[in-house]
Amino acid sequence: MPIQIIWGNDLNACNKFIQEIIDQKVSKIWEAINVSYLNGDDENQLKQAFDEILTPPLGVGSRVIVLKNNPIFTNKNEELRIKFEQTYQNIPINTYFVLQNIKKPDARIKSTKFIQNLIKKDLAIETSFSLPDVWDYEGQKRYLEITANSMNIKIEKGAAELIIDSVGNDSYKLMNELTKAKIYLSALNNDKSKLVLKSNDVQKIFNDHQSNIFKIIDHLLQNSIAESLSEIYFLLQNGEPALRLNSGLISQIRMHTIIKLLDTAGEQDLSKICKLANISNPKRIFYIRKKVHSTSSDFLIKLMGNLLNIESLLKKGNNPINVFTENLVNLS
Repeated sequence: MPIQIIWGNDLNACNKFIQEIIDQKVSKIWEAINVSYLNGDDENQLKQAFDEILTPPLGVGSRVIVLKNNPIFTNKNEELRIKFEQTYQNIPINTYFVLQNIKKPDARIKSTKFIQNLIKKDLAIETSFSLPDVWDYEGQKRYLEITANSMNIKIEKGAAELIIDSVGNDSYKLMNELTKAKIYLSALNNDKSKLVLKSNDVQKIFNDHQSNIFKIIDHLLQNSIAESLSEIYFLLQNGEPALRLNSGLISQIRMHTIIKLLDTAGEQDLSKICKLANISNPKRIFYIRKKVHSTSSDFLIKLMGNLLNIESLLKKGNNPINVFTENLVNLS
């Protein structure tokens, strides 16, 4: 009666791992009957999950109950905790209960502590699949290299940045593009043990344009206004609401400006900086400091004022492209 705890925001990896469990444990002949996918956000489906894990598999093989968005290790709910502990003792030995959630198990609640005790007794297994934050370039680079290495592909220096620009931190898209790359490189190279992905290969294979707010921020901080406007136009033309885009830019530039001003003032207390800049992860301060190191406080303050002016003009119904252009070109 193993219980599998799966958490993390890399849903592609989570789903792949769940499918591997099903492929290993469930008979193909009986899969339609012995596999259930239920949603923990739905109270009726949650109740159904507790009922189904008490049902032995039909035919040969095992039974797998997958409860996505499960609330057991994320929400404090005494009734749910008691039901889970009572139900657990009666789960058939060849039934597997997969508890999946994007959130990390909350160590403060009793149900998580109960699960941790099961893990220590080898009665439950915990696995996490988390993507690096979109602002964490080094983290994305490491994730890319690990993923490529698992597919026997070496990323040449300079190619990583092009790949990240193309796919961002979308693991599903990354796997698809690397699969295409492997087929392409294998056709060119008889030695399949030495597949090296170079910059010119990336330009041929990775043809999707990935644009996001963090690329725009980077261009703005480097005073590359033409490039930032190009990314803004791309997002607007692909349906991104102008006010939401600008709101995101304001939020990020405010954060960068606060950290720059505090850094200039010599403030070193990370907890204070996090509080003032509204940052939950102190590690992010290190990355932002690097980005604003060569940017002046005056430039950031002026940029912030221009973005606030853009917000006002957008709310009055002005053309978004004209508003962004007129208020950003004067920064360069």
